[in-house]
Amino acid sequence: MKLIQLLTYAICLLVTGTCFAQNPGWETCGATKGTLSGMTNNLYATDTTPVPVFTNAPAPTSTLPNTEYLIILNDSLATDSLGNAILVASQTGRVVPQNLGIAAGDTFSVVAFSYDLAQVKATVHALLNNNAAIFLSCCGAIDLVSPIPGLCDSLNAAGIYDSTDVNNLNDLITFLGAFGGAGSVSLRGLNAVMVGVNAQIGVAPGACTNNTSEICYATDSLASGQDHYVVTTMTTISNVEGTDALKVAASPNPFFDFISTGIATEVGGKHWIRVMDATGRVVHQEHRVLAAGEQTINLNLGKLVAGIYYLQVSDNYNLATQKIVKR
Repeated sequence: MKLIQLLTYAICLLVTGTCFAQNPGWETCGATKGTLSGMTNNLYATDTTPVPVFTNAPAPTSTLPNTEYLIILNDSLATDSLGNAILVASQTGRVVPQNLGIAAGDTFSVVAFSYDLAQVKATVHALLNNNAAIFLSCCGAIDLVSPIPGLCDSLNAAGIYDSTDVNNLNDLITFLGAFGGAGSVSLRGLNAVMVGVNAQIGVAPGACTNNTSEICYATDSLASGQDHYVVTTMTTISNVEGTDALKVAASPNPFFDFISTGIATEVGGKHWIRVMDATGRVVHQEHRVLAAGEQTINLNLGKLVAGIYYLQVSDNYNLATQKIVKR
């Protein structure tokens, strides 16, 4: 009976942590996962991540009508021991690190997860309400062989009584987490439980999810298809004077769009050019390889809003800052 297969898979996941080797993949129902930039960006703990942009969009939308984003803390191991912990799911992919307990020095990833919520709801309803056999509910059948009895009690405690209580990816994670004994789950662990649940769907009479459809989903397990962020510390603005080794001057000042930056340096090589707002947040950054001596670099800062900024030039040893004003 496929119900036993599902539970055996769950036991294997819990006890050995090796069932992911049987994982058939990250795409089901002939769908294609959505991939993001794969870039790593610096971010302050109080900033909001930008809207994720797909390099390749999930398809087809008829198979995967719902797409949300998993926020994964790269510095922690999930309780399923299969990877980094999923902190939360976001419908937009825009999160503030400090609101999730992510501090300076931490790194996290944003991963697209596409699925069919209607299929999830049908499966949740079947598992919570159908009978596995005469006089034996699905919950009762699962509790007989599960290493963690009380599946439905656990779901009820989490606020899931029926399919009406599962309305987004966070609810799906809570539901699937009950099969793994709750606790934090990794992306690989989430996929492993989805594989086990789908193995039970649409099989012979007596199965809890008989006559329901396979849950279609797709997500990217590769770092190259995820957005990555490093949480950095806030920079303190101070009036740093130019030294004999490094000086900077900007004109026109105030400016509207373009600013001409004169740099005098005694040290040739890579120099960092940063523009920071009054809070110390970097709003423009680039590096240039400069020769020793005087040179002029033109910067396009037209995207900045009007206000006071600080133009900072640094090498490995020296730092110079110039206050500039955008009109």
